[in-house]
Amino acid sequence: MLIITLTTDWKDGDYNIGRLKAHIISCSTDICIVDITHNIQLHNTLQAAFVLKNTYRHFPVGSIHVIGVNSEPSPKNPIALMKNDEHFFVGANDGLLSLICDSQPESVIELPYNDNYHGFRLMDLLSNCIKAISIGLKLEEFGNVCELYRAFTGNASCYESRITGRIIYIDAFGNAITNVDKETFEKISKNRKFEIYIQSSMVKITKLAQYYDDVEEGKIIAMFNSIGLLELAMNNGNIAKLYSLDTKSTIIIQFSDRI
Repeated sequence: MLIITLTTDWKDGDYNIGRLKAHIISCSTDICIVDITHNIQLHNTLQAAFVLKNTYRHFPVGSIHVIGVNSEPSPKNPIALMKNDEHFFVGANDGLLSLICDSQPESVIELPYNDNYHGFRLMDLLSNCIKAISIGLKLEEFGNVCELYRAFTGNASCYESRITGRIIYIDAFGNAITNVDKETFEKISKNRKFEIYIQSSMVKITKLAQYYDDVEEGKIIAMFNSIGLLELAMNNGNIAKLYSLDTKSTIIIQFSDRI
């Protein structure tokens, strides 16, 4: 059975979700469609890449992951089929696909489409992908090999005693996940004391927690989550809503022996 996942910014209830699913099922009855999410912020490629990068490995190899964010093809917005880590990804070659990969992908091709067709072109492109992958066609035989457009990854900036990072994702509970990974934190920390500043000096955290309830209800915490990224949260609260945090918000971690 072929697994096809959908990650879009179309929002739940959009009729295009039903259209796309119907089109996919019409390609084969031996297909399982999984909705990862349809609630990506509009045109937020960074959020879409974060969600898919941290979910696709839980699916069987050979799965096709469709990214419906900026996904209507045009000469200025080509749609690509990428093979990476034995998974297939269909999405705009605008930098989003590059954010999913930790290294150079196995192959990337630009998907051909009929420029005379006006409408939901992604459906035709996807049905062609399904057919090609189902029969084991090499990607190079299906389309033109192209370069993967590289986007700015948004890595944290590191200095001798400071890390400047940003929030890259806010989950359904209002927890704010940053781009500061545990390895970077420990490398700069050198076991020194630290202060984490959110939104300049509005909020300050001076220690790491292991569990959400390590502090009293309503208190904020910083912890490294299951994917190794620094997460800011509030015990039984919504830190993003309380402090108006979004994916443009920055954090500063200051290390010192004198703190």
